[in-house]
Amino acid sequence: MKYYLHRISYEREVSYPLLDNGLLSIGWSDFSNREFIDKTRLESMPYLDKCFQKEWNYKPKNRYCLYRFIAEMDKGDIVIVPKYQSFDVYEILEKAVPVSEINLPDNLHTTNNKEIIFKNNLLYIDDDVVDLGFIIKVKKIAQNIPRNDYADSALTARMKMFQTNADITDLKESINKAVWSFKNNKPINLRSEILYKTKDTVLDTIKTSLNPDKLEYLIKWYCEKTGASSVDIPAKNYEDKKGDVDIIATFENIKLILYIQAKFHEKETDNWAIEQISDYYENISISNDGYSRTAWVITTADKYSKEALEKAAEKNITLITGREFAEMLLDVGFSGMNI
Repeated sequence: MKYYLHRISYEREVSYPLLDNGLLSIGWSDFSNREFIDKTRLESMPYLDKCFQKEWNYKPKNRYCLYRFIAEMDKGDIVIVPKYQSFDVYEILEKAVPVSEINLPDNLHTTNNKEIIFKNNLLYIDDDVVDLGFIIKVKKIAQNIPRNDYADSALTARMKMFQTNADITDLKESINKAVWSFKNNKPINLRSEILYKTKDTVLDTIKTSLNPDKLEYLIKWYCEKTGASSVDIPAKNYEDKKGDVDIIATFENIKLILYIQAKFHEKETDNWAIEQISDYYENISISNDGYSRTAWVITTADKYSKEALEKAAEKNITLITGREFAEMLLDVGFSGMNI
């Protein structure tokens, strides 16, 4: 039995309702068919590489995540699914199948209450295809386990990885302990207490000591501290500007580019921040370079408006509040900071 971590943030408005119905998903709908699965399992990576080269004319760096999902993850294995400030644990009931082979639950709706339908062997919202190509049937072991209370340092660190999935069998004991502790209401207290007592102090210090420009440099420092190979703060005024981005962080080792909008706000950050980063993200020229790309908004405010939350869910944008950013800073430590 192996243990895996698998993220479902891609197409989240559909992937989360699917998981609520015991269906773990991954993208790559261009390859969603039985022949692709069977031959990949039989011929391994050479066949998968050949299909990518033929269909896309290049082989993305993160293609092994698809291989792991359809060829390695097996019945009886355990899967951790990281969520917002928590995580779920599931047992795999069946190996992956194309999305065309699942029985879609009746009256399935997105997180925005749009109907999810099945046609042409794929999932759709209205006339838009949902880029989820493969499904694994799972059963719940534990849901919504608070990270701060039940994940030890090793598991917490692993859940910060950016790639879609990974074999984390080496953390078997940490995972089993987290599940047992959660079911028996025995949290790991020290880390939770330290974070609880210090994050507001960190956030208050940021608000009183910094300004909008220095907040951007703080986020830049955080990205560098967590492994970014390069971090840029683009010029604010340039011709033909569409949308806005404050920080662009490239993580070369995992082929990831983060586009971050920073907001130095007090109580609430509204929908404008999401519109800015969304407009920028949707108008950049993306080449087939093997990089994954995602967008964040980091604010010093306590919360986001309802409209901002809805827009972010629609656009697949990660929202980070002031307290959450303070926790992120506490997790990486402050050595080397000079802001």
